[in-house]
Amino acid sequence: MNDSRTAPDSMADSVAAELAEDDTASMLAGQAEVVDAILAANRVFVAVAAGALANLEPEITLPQFRALVLIDIHRSMTAAELAEALGVVPSTATRMCDRLVAKELVDRTVDATNRRQVTVTLRPEGRTLIAQSTRRRKREITRLLKSIPPETQAELAMSLGALVQAAHGSDRTRASRAR
Repeated sequence: MNDSRTAPDSMADSVAAELAEDDTASMLAGQAEVVDAILAANRVFVAVAAGALANLEPEITLPQFRALVLIDIHRSMTAAELAEALGVVPSTATRMCDRLVAKELVDRTVDATNRRQVTVTLRPEGRTLIAQSTRRRKREITRLLKSIPPETQAELAMSLGALVQAAHGSDRTRASRAR
């Protein structure tokens, strides 16, 4: 048996190795299993979100859905604010807004004093689409939770709550929250 290791034995080893390369994350190297579990849960949440958008009319992508939610949270946003919140360049946000306007999910208003400033607001059709997707996500998450014992569900709620609290303190998530 060859004892040399050219590849990680597990995903946890892989995550630990990746974290060890990043100075700011090196303190998390002992938490590789937690990071791995969160990444796996994230894949589940993305799959649930994508499934909730399937067959909705009009069809939208996950990034477009995220834009709709951000616009809803903020009531209205300029294209520049939306770009910042999405972490994209302004031209990408403008093209996304063009698509959402064409799908009649948002309205775009040009500022009378500064024609380069465009504000987008959610139309009732956009709110309806968000509500439909949210109902579908809730149904799927409820279905998944039925196989988890109630005491484990309570622990899960506490753990996810702690993660959400940590995210609220992060500069990386600040633009995604209501101001």
